[in-house]
Amino acid sequence: MLTLDPLVCYEDLSLTPVREAIDFFSRELDEVVGESVKRHYDKLIKHVEHPRVASVALVEGGVVALYKGLRDEVRLIWDGGETVTLYRPPEDHIITWVKRVDGSLRLVAINLSLRGSDEGKVLIFDVGSGDTLYSLEGILSDFALVGDTLVYVRSYRGSPPPDGGSTPTDRVVVLEGGSERVLWGHGFISAGESVSMKVSPGLMSALVSVYRGWSKTRLYTLDLKSGREELLEAGDYRADPVGWSGGNPVYVRFKPGADELVVGGNVFRLGKPVDKVAFSGDKLLLAETVGNMHRVKVLDLKTMGEKVLELPEAYYTVLDVDGYNSSFAVLTTGFTVQYSVNLIGSDGKVRVVDEGVKAEGVRVSDIWVQSHDGVRVHGFLLSKGLSPRGVIIYGYGGFGVNQTPKYFASFHHLLDMGYVIVVANLRGGREEGEEWHRMGMLKNKWNTFRDLEAFARLFKSMGLKVAAYGASNGGLTVGATLVKWPELFDAAIIGYPVLDMMRFHKLYVGKYWIPEYGDPEDPEMRDYMLTYSPYHNIRADKKLPPTLIYTGLHDDRVHPAHAIKFALKARMLGHPVYLRVETRSGHLGAPMAIAALEAAYIAAFLEKFI
Repeated sequence: MLTLDPLVCYEDLSLTPVREAIDFFSRELDEVVGESVKRHYDKLIKHVEHPRVASVALVEGGVVALYKGLRDEVRLIWDGGETVTLYRPPEDHIITWVKRVDGSLRLVAINLSLRGSDEGKVLIFDVGSGDTLYSLEGILSDFALVGDTLVYVRSYRGSPPPDGGSTPTDRVVVLEGGSERVLWGHGFISAGESVSMKVSPGLMSALVSVYRGWSKTRLYTLDLKSGREELLEAGDYRADPVGWSGGNPVYVRFKPGADELVVGGNVFRLGKPVDKVAFSGDKLLLAETVGNMHRVKVLDLKTMGEKVLELPEAYYTVLDVDGYNSSFAVLTTGFTVQYSVNLIGSDGKVRVVDEGVKAEGVRVSDIWVQSHDGVRVHGFLLSKGLSPRGVIIYGYGGFGVNQTPKYFASFHHLLDMGYVIVVANLRGGREEGEEWHRMGMLKNKWNTFRDLEAFARLFKSMGLKVAAYGASNGGLTVGATLVKWPELFDAAIIGYPVLDMMRFHKLYVGKYWIPEYGDPEDPEMRDYMLTYSPYHNIRADKKLPPTLIYTGLHDDRVHPAHAIKFALKARMLGHPVYLRVETRSGHLGAPMAIAALEAAYIAAFLEKFI
């Protein structure tokens, strides 16, 4: 029998009642939509047969690219156009990114995840010899080769760092002679803080940002030999290290009002919000957000002259960038183009070295709604045909994450089914700059939900069926809006979600999110978060529409208990809320065949109810 037992800790996934609840929901969902899942899966798998490029690294002689298909692999695209496969992961593993190791033109770091968990492994791979030089366990980033020593950032989550301190936290570490030691961080990096690092060309110093959430930073210069630091600046803004020019640190401040580029002691106000940055020689490549999409320009730091680049697509997003020797690799995607790998030479000319499939017959248009406080909110409307069977509103609204044009195979399957998809640029992202982000965080969080409400209300007023769709923080956005205004939705899809705002900070890496959401231990913030916490605001007298919540057992970032508890409580109150827990996925994703199966359940659910 399905029950929500107050004596059961649903955060312990090994408990029998928790497993029984998961099994019950799984069987029930198959009874409801199982017959059509295979039909959708067979179509979705065709969408992903052509692998997409998800990450690039510029090395001597070519571009190293991560191709994500039915089997992930890392390939080298030589300057002459020839492509060779460098690495394929073991079964059940996925590759999440590939990055060049600073200080080397032939070493790349390849990040592996087992079934989508954050905890994984990084391989240091020699592109020239084809050898794996190091295999390092854990959550690692920002690799640099300093002589024969590797310097990188390690994230400690399950157990504290060897120099002491509470988790989750980061440290700068070095690997010498096969042994790792902490170089820096104790007393400077607290629990819930994270680190980003760029090493100087002379490999003697590093520029290190210590982040408290997504809007506070302390910036240090670090001597890589002695481990001594100097505080460069600190402020109520995010500051990302970019590189070094003439011995001077280069970084970008993401500030309300306008982003700023800092080169040495000189500050340059940037005209548009910046999303991606790459540094090479004396040139800086910026992916700016203009009209809720990206524009790429190259800035010469000697003359401060700039050149806007003409890339192949009109609506595009820069997914990844890398640069050296005044050249850049730029990976883009768009609503109708899977990907494009572009090389930008020192002369500023753009050359496409690989591109993915293109979708035909998709119309992309702009739509604006007025939110509760008069603020106009933008969205992209994707459509095929004239008589939609329903509108799917996709939203995120948090952590400064932009919803610029991107290719999703699942979206194209839904478009083929006759749905219209609206990608909403809700407050909480940075589409309009840092102020837009701050208008959707902490005690402004209700703005995010009211923005989504405005989109739903518009389409309901047109007599259309409406579904809301969001994952991770987007799952919070959909969950909070759903329980407040269930009458506006005919269905909802909520993936890998944050739903219990009183417990998020105690689960996995939730401490990282306190600066974005607020601290539930603070009575004032607790009272505010209780007004929207989806789990706490489910009411028996406000009928929810058919809702599918999905998560994965290997999600070690957002605890699956958020989804499980919400589904159980909603069902106990009589709501048609369904749950699917995938055993082979996590927050970082899943092997493509498993991701296609997950998308097939979503498509089958929407087809059933709208």
